[in-house]
Amino acid sequence: MVIRFTLLLALLMSPMTWAYTSLTASVDNNTVRLGHSFVLNVVADDELSSNALDTSPLLEAFNVVRNNVSRSTQIINFNARKETRWQLLLIPKHTGTLLIPSLEAEGLATQAITLTVVEESAEVAPNSPVFLRASLAEEEVWLGQPVDYRVKLYLAAELQRGSLTEPKLDGASVVQLGQDSNTTEMVDGRRYRVIERHYLITPQQSGEFMIRGSDFSGDILRAGRSNDLFSRSLSTPVQLVGQSQPIKVKAPPASFNGPWLVANAVALTEQWSPQQSQVRVGEPLTRIITLTAVGATEAALPALKPDYPQGLKSYPDKDDRSDQVRNKEVVAKLEQSTALVASRPGTYTLPELKIAWWNAKLNRQQWATLPARTLTVLPAENQAPLPPAAQGDAVSSQPETQSNPWFYSTWALLMALFASLYWGYRRTGVTTEPQPLQSEAKRPRQPACAFELAIKAGDLNAALQTLPDRLNGLRGPTADLAQVRQRFPELVPELDKLMCQGFGPEASVSDLGELARQVALIKQKKEKNQGELPDLNPM
Repeated sequence: MVIRFTLLLALLMSPMTWAYTSLTASVDNNTVRLGHSFVLNVVADDELSSNALDTSPLLEAFNVVRNNVSRSTQIINFNARKETRWQLLLIPKHTGTLLIPSLEAEGLATQAITLTVVEESAEVAPNSPVFLRASLAEEEVWLGQPVDYRVKLYLAAELQRGSLTEPKLDGASVVQLGQDSNTTEMVDGRRYRVIERHYLITPQQSGEFMIRGSDFSGDILRAGRSNDLFSRSLSTPVQLVGQSQPIKVKAPPASFNGPWLVANAVALTEQWSPQQSQVRVGEPLTRIITLTAVGATEAALPALKPDYPQGLKSYPDKDDRSDQVRNKEVVAKLEQSTALVASRPGTYTLPELKIAWWNAKLNRQQWATLPARTLTVLPAENQAPLPPAAQGDAVSSQPETQSNPWFYSTWALLMALFASLYWGYRRTGVTTEPQPLQSEAKRPRQPACAFELAIKAGDLNAALQTLPDRLNGLRGPTADLAQVRQRFPELVPELDKLMCQGFGPEASVSDLGELARQVALIKQKKEKNQGELPDLNPM
């Protein structure tokens, strides 16, 4: 037993000799459609180098897409058999009867093979395991009008792996529309698995062009097919070239006015928050305008530029653009959100907003319209009546002494105090320090340092809420921000900047340092004016 095992082991480990005697070639299909691939198998009965086979004669009539080389060894009854296989994926360059020339490898040559190549539009042979079909929704479109390109991959074999390229059109954007769908269809009595994909092609230049179709590259397994020495099912590579399709892109008509927008339907709507037609001075009101276009992409939607009357400060947010797919049709949407703050009471008319667009179905210009709207702004609570909004929101340039009774009462008290101090000085010769002036009516005190605490915390809302109390009495009563803007015009630019930061497109943490500095400066000036006495003996 030991002797037999030793002899068997020695036999298996001993060098085996064989001779390279044959080189054969075969194809998987003798009739091929133009743009479709077929497989050329070349087999040598020996282990050869990968570069041993000269494939250059094929390049005259075929495109060599892939060249896979595999080697195998099989031992049966102590007889060893080696094999080298070249699997070439070829695509014919033209129709007709083509000759696959003889190929050589280390002194041996294959036999030539005759191949028939038919047009792409020819009927599919019943035994075709995989093929492509593509269609274009419209062959004539307007500039910027998206068109649906549909490609369907038919499979009658198991797909191991594969990829589908997108169609190509110079000067156009191409995006996949939605997800792939899987269905089944019967073609010439044979059931096929169908993978369907949609692409949205949007031309960016006018003229006549050719859309290069989607290409497929993959590997399939054919049922009942055994190609190697161990009777295993080997994959077969497949390469399909999509058929090109013509398209005509029309330029916008000369009669069209406005930014070019082509679609099947366009709508212009608005929403308000809060939903009311009356607000008070200083209260923010949000207006959301939505532009929707069916059969257009968001990149084609024009910018919205509504006009707002003087006295309404607008703080637009960044436009929100998006595309959605509904019933295999793209729907573009643009939303513009704007915060509106009235600086003066009155009645404001927001003018009509119109967007011109071209109806691709009716071939005529139309308009999407947002009608004019009236907005009533009431005075802020505890605010005295102000001039109407038609006069604009600019602060009056007349001296404050004409409209502020506190000016006269304050100077009357000052003059009475100066007279009493001067009289006391003349009598005693002793300088008497002036006492701080007191207001005629004391206001209820607010929480101490509320404004300073809001500044320290960086809380914009709290700072704006406590600012009127912080400034109250310095130049008269300030019950709200509207009166602050009226009595302290030097704060208006900084308040506008902070409002823009709060409602503008770039939301960020507001820097309240400059506002705090200006308020402190106002307070210092007020205290300085109260502490100084005019010269009673001018020279």
